[in-house]
Amino acid sequence: MPEDKKPESQRGLLSSMARSFSPREFRRITQEMYSQNLELVQLNKTLSLLNSIDRIVLQPDGTIKAACKRMTDAVIEEYGTCAVAAIFAGHTDGYRAGTLLASSCSWLPGVDQAKVEEFIGTLAVDQDFSWPKQKTSVYTDKPEIISKLLSIRKVASDADLTKQLRVGHYYAAQLIGSHGVIGTLVIGLREENAGQDEKLLGRISEAISVALDNKLLQEENEKILQRLQRSNAKLRKLDQTKDDFISMASHQLRTPLTSVKGYVSMVLDGDAGKITGLQRKLLAQSFVSSQRMVYLISDLLNVSRLRTGKFVIEPVESHLDKVVAEEVEQLVETAKGRHLTLTYNRPENFPALMLDETKLRQVMMNFIDNAVYYTPSGGHIEINLVNKPQSIEFTVVDDGIGVPKPDQHHLFTKFFRANNAKRARPDGTGLGLFMAKKVIIAQGGATIFKSQEGRGSTFGFIFSKKALHATEAPAQAQKK
Repeated sequence: MPEDKKPESQRGLLSSMARSFSPREFRRITQEMYSQNLELVQLNKTLSLLNSIDRIVLQPDGTIKAACKRMTDAVIEEYGTCAVAAIFAGHTDGYRAGTLLASSCSWLPGVDQAKVEEFIGTLAVDQDFSWPKQKTSVYTDKPEIISKLLSIRKVASDADLTKQLRVGHYYAAQLIGSHGVIGTLVIGLREENAGQDEKLLGRISEAISVALDNKLLQEENEKILQRLQRSNAKLRKLDQTKDDFISMASHQLRTPLTSVKGYVSMVLDGDAGKITGLQRKLLAQSFVSSQRMVYLISDLLNVSRLRTGKFVIEPVESHLDKVVAEEVEQLVETAKGRHLTLTYNRPENFPALMLDETKLRQVMMNFIDNAVYYTPSGGHIEINLVNKPQSIEFTVVDDGIGVPKPDQHHLFTKFFRANNAKRARPDGTGLGLFMAKKVIIAQGGATIFKSQEGRGSTFGFIFSKKALHATEAPAQAQKK
């Protein structure tokens, strides 16, 4: 601006400064202000570039190659220079050592574009490059250093390319991610930008490191998710195949087993003639075993019905105290044979309940049967049926092997068995407790479970009387 057109206040300030300082001091101050202005310009450029990189990091879509291309373009747009972003494999899949993911050149007049493209196609990071001691970056005006870093083949002489692209300085930095070095950034600074502050370039490389690391983690997560989805699809298919087999096998076994149980029962009742005491004992054990098989098949069928949506609760009026007594009676001889004390604390005046007696019978039989098999010789099993004011409660308490703490939260899942249970009874299926919980919850009840390894377990259920429409039965009926 001409001197006579400057505002009065500015002309006064300059005149005052000129009078206050010697010409030499005035030139020094002017030079410092000019240098500070240049620094501010460069800082603004860097801040603008960092903002651009931040936006790239936040973009959820696109591959790491696309992210590298956008960041390279952002560097060029801000600095008008040649920029190369390269990444090599560390902890990631799919990127071999030295893979060039993005590169660009500012196409200046007179540049042989074909040669430059051919040159860029040969670039690869040399992982054995010797970085300065305790440094992860290089700021240099020597093209030969960058040639060693990028393992450049001689397509055109370094001097020719440097001259054509007007590169005055180079900045190269290792890109450090959460798992170590993930790549190398190289920026070729044109002659007019050769005085670029290395610290500001370091901030750029740090921002690009974060961006690439985020993209790498995102790609890894996507690959892991895809693998999990494929594995889950296979598991679902296997689970369906297993359920189909269980359904088919259960239906095929049910009819002949029912016949076996029926004929054994007829022999025990004397329909085939008189039997000896030993024969009765052996046949009774066969009957109990066949009954256990019937319950197992029922569990298998119910698992199949759960999957197909055909699992239905069919409540009828039931006297639970009598049902428990019948189930206990079936296991008395088995308990004696294992030298166990089996006690049933039968209540008086127990109410009649509307429940699915067949399915609940299986539940109680499962709890008692498990207690018998998982309680060592000389142990005790106590069966309790309690008539509370608002609810009824059934529990089976034993002093058996118990359930290890780590296994307890898996115990009621399908096909799961605790490790100590597998050792004690290798032939278990892991379906009994799974189906017991399903039956109890389907009828509006809740399971009871507590255990301590080596000290015993308590299994049972609790139902609200109101939910089961309980009616107090006459004392006379209870004695039948």
